[in-house]
Amino acid sequence: MKKHRVLDLGSGSFPYDAKETEEVVSVDIRPETGPTIVHDLSVIPYPFADNSFDLIHISHVLEHLPDNVRVMDEIYRIMKPNGKLIVRVPHFSSHSAWGDPTHLRAYSSYQFRYYSRNHRDHYGNCDFELMMVKLRYTRLRRGFMVSTLLSPVINGLANLNVRFCERVWCYWVGGFSELYVELTAIKSHKE
Repeated sequence: MKKHRVLDLGSGSFPYDAKETEEVVSVDIRPETGPTIVHDLSVIPYPFADNSFDLIHISHVLEHLPDNVRVMDEIYRIMKPNGKLIVRVPHFSSHSAWGDPTHLRAYSSYQFRYYSRNHRDHYGNCDFELMMVKLRYTRLRRGFMVSTLLSPVINGLANLNVRFCERVWCYWVGGFSELYVELTAIKSHKE
């Protein structure tokens, strides 16, 4: 059985949790974290051929990179047609979004729509279909009562209408830690 190829960009100390059906290639700038490939993700092109990966996972890395449009174009280049991209970034309402001095930006649910050719203000050469956007109140941690008890309730309510939550509700509950996004690469097999 052929395994799905997964690229974990910026794997760091918390790498992608691979399934048995997946072959994972990890990339990080820090060799001490044990990535498959040591590479600075702000340096483009990435050391991969076109159409190489079925799934690309990038968790809490985009906010550290200076040119998100070029990064999204590069991710698109190395994704297979209909490949899936999972992105986790700090939500703009998070206390750590601007608290971390290495963060260059924070994100809203609307931002990833700009990478679709169907959007009137499309950026870059990529074409992604936005499949899912979810707000996460806190990152789940064992033994932390807010994470264990309140987060599932708050997340459920917030994700009933993400746009309303971003415009109004996130200011009432103290902000959301994370934005979880899933996108699909729209490209022909000829690209």
